[in-house]
Formats: sequence, C-alpha cells, structure tokens
Amino acid sequence: MHTEQDKTDFSERLKTAIRLAGLDELSNASLANRFNLRHPNQPVSTQAFHHWLVGRSIPTPDKIETLAKWLDTSAEWLRHGRLSGTEGAASPQEALLLKYFRLLPPEKRDALMVLLHHPDDG
Repeated sequence: MHTEQDKTDFSERLKTAIRLAGLDELSNASLANRFNLRHPNQPVSTQAFHHWLVGRSIPTPDKIETLAKWLDTSAEWLRHGRLSGTEGAASPQEALLLKYFRLLPPEKRDALMVLLHHPDDG
C-alpha cells in the first residue's frame, strides 16, 4: 500500500518529467491520449492520469515503465526518486554538484533542470 507521501512524491516526479519533456502545456486528456498510444495494455482514462498528477494514486509498474520510456527518464526514478544501481556511484564532483543543487531554491532547481535537459536550445 502506498502512503499519501509516496503518492505526492510520485506526482511531483511525474510533473517534473512531463515538464522536462516539454509536455507541460498539454491538457490531462492530451497527456492520457499520448500515453495510451504508447502503452500496450489497457488504456487509462483522463481521470486516472489526473489522479497520478495530483497524488491520488500511483500507476502500476507496467504503466510506470511506459511513462519512463515516453518521458525519457528512469522507471526507478519515477517509482522511488532514485536512480538504479546500474547507473554507478557518484564521483566526488557529482556529489558536490548534488550538494549545491540541493541548496538551490525550487525555482532555480527547475530552471537548471530545463537547461540540463535541453542543452542545445540556448
């Protein structure tokens, strides 16, 4: 059973992945439709997708896999907020970067994430 905090945390990660994929201007219906075009199993309703975004529910593992592939992120990160062990341990430089990142206010974190996800746009 997922806790309310688990659901809230998942919804924040999903919204971040959607924003970084450049899809944050789409309606819930459009997001659900685009998801359904990629998901091989039973489609989801607009309401179900909305529930993921507002922290009312967490999708099943097969749906998280589809979301991760579609949004070009890690299923492990979407599920739990951490990278899988196959990504390797952080170097000292990466650990320092993470430390500095965590000190930033949320709006600067978001701006940095957009910049890092789309480095050739500017």
